[in-house]
Amino acid sequence: MLITQNGNELYFYNGELNKDFINVTDGTTQESLYYGAEFKLTNPTSKKQKEQLLNWLIPVRKYGKPVFVINYGVGEKVRQDLLKKSEQTKFVNELLPSFEANMTYVPIQSFNADNITSLADVKNFLVLLNPEKFKNIDAFFEYLKETDYDLLLIELSHNGKFMTKEQISVLKRKKNGAIRKVIAYFSIGEAGNYRSYWKEEWNNKSKRPNWIVEENPYWKGDFIVKYWSNEWKQIVKDYQKKLDEIGVDGYLLDTVDTYYNFEDKSEKTGKLID
Repeated sequence: MLITQNGNELYFYNGELNKDFINVTDGTTQESLYYGAEFKLTNPTSKKQKEQLLNWLIPVRKYGKPVFVINYGVGEKVRQDLLKKSEQTKFVNELLPSFEANMTYVPIQSFNADNITSLADVKNFLVLLNPEKFKNIDAFFEYLKETDYDLLLIELSHNGKFMTKEQISVLKRKKNGAIRKVIAYFSIGEAGNYRSYWKEEWNNKSKRPNWIVEENPYWKGDFIVKYWSNEWKQIVKDYQKKLDEIGVDGYLLDTVDTYYNFEDKSEKTGKLID
């Protein structure tokens, strides 16, 4: 399964749904569609920005692809508003209490004992992408297995160590015993200096390969890359192989919108997906 993270304009070409693209994905996400604008908790997204995002998301949902909305904020009033919006749009909304995505939260739609056999069955989901607060990968696993979310969108490594295939198998069931989906976070447009593939010498800017462009000003430790370079493509393929080996149900493809960083530059961007 492939779920894209943001960058939903990629689903369109010349104002029409790009069937070639949408038919190889299984769903999408959108951050701060309603709340969390400008990296401020509970800050409502502007009407103009919201309308633009909805112009992309509604056709994707009508085509039959699930839309998972990641809002940031707190408060029962906000939660009730998101529940109402979920009913109106058929999107699945969640409200994360931190931009760090490092903790569990009460879902907008209640936990259930349903078996989740496809993304269309999902009524709630967990986004947990920063497990640094856990002592090790095993502690992170123990924490996750005690949850009842329908869908886990999660980081599956900690300090360079991945969860095992056996642990992933356990996570594919909720605490209550029902089946669920486990989707691995997978950044394809930025490199992380905390990843197993990162070489120590790359911490020295002068020794970095030329496909590493610059550090993301909003996320320390993440570096924008020339995603079309052969070296980066090989790293991505090797990382994918590792995720496949441990048996995840699919990938949450983040930084698919990295091409923004090259749109106004002379260097050709090449293809996003090879």
